[in-house]
Amino acid sequence: MELAPELKLSLVVPTYNGERYIEQNVRTIVSELESLGDDFEILVVCDGSTDNTTEAAARVDDPRVHVLSYPDNGGKGHAITHGVAEARGRLIGWLDSDLDIPPSVILDFVRRIDRSRETDAVVGSKRHRESNVVYSPLRRIYSWGYQMFTWTLFRVNCRDTQVGAKVFRREMLDTVCPLLLVKRYAFDLEVLAVGAEFGFDRIDEGPVVIRDRFSGTSIDWRAVREMLTDTLAIAYRIHLRHHYVRRFAALQRERIDSEQSTPAFAEVR
Repeated sequence: MELAPELKLSLVVPTYNGERYIEQNVRTIVSELESLGDDFEILVVCDGSTDNTTEAAARVDDPRVHVLSYPDNGGKGHAITHGVAEARGRLIGWLDSDLDIPPSVILDFVRRIDRSRETDAVVGSKRHRESNVVYSPLRRIYSWGYQMFTWTLFRVNCRDTQVGAKVFRREMLDTVCPLLLVKRYAFDLEVLAVGAEFGFDRIDEGPVVIRDRFSGTSIDWRAVREMLTDTLAIAYRIHLRHHYVRRFAALQRERIDSEQSTPAFAEVR
């Protein structure tokens, strides 16, 4: 029998080569989440970092901070699913480790979920009317175009899937994460799109403040290409192959077969 989650919130903080800022940023997150009392944990996942990110994060001497690491860089999605697998919270979220988005938004998202039993997740959105986002016109056009692209392909009930600040009810991620394939560019979209396929479509958008991330004018066209490729692959798996539903059914069959093959305890005489 599975144990009930022990904490209110597990926050996954994926990071790659963040030695320069990770210690101070984790301390900032801890300070911000203090209003939750001791009912939270922070899972810092070092995604194959080649510098001393792991050691720097471990200098935060707090029992609520857990540092996870592995040798090979697998991408943000891989890091998040690695952290989710270790999470003990009734709510599970993630936040980009560079803190371009302040950790105070996570508290706001938790409160939004607390106010409504009907909400499956709260996601940060640049298109929220209260968001304060500064980035170049070219970035704005690119972001708007991708949002329209995903809107036509999926039944995702939010306008912006890519902001790196989200909080979910545990049951949604417990259902979705074992089915995911994308490890890098379109991971957040896959979580939301697959969740919608299984009825987790009650998504609330929360405001964010983003000032630094989009300040440049250059765009990594390789990343754009990979993002579009991943997005089309998700649509193909959902609409044509029904991959996620089939995978879910296969996992259920495996679980039942495993339970049925477990020998009963011999009668004690």
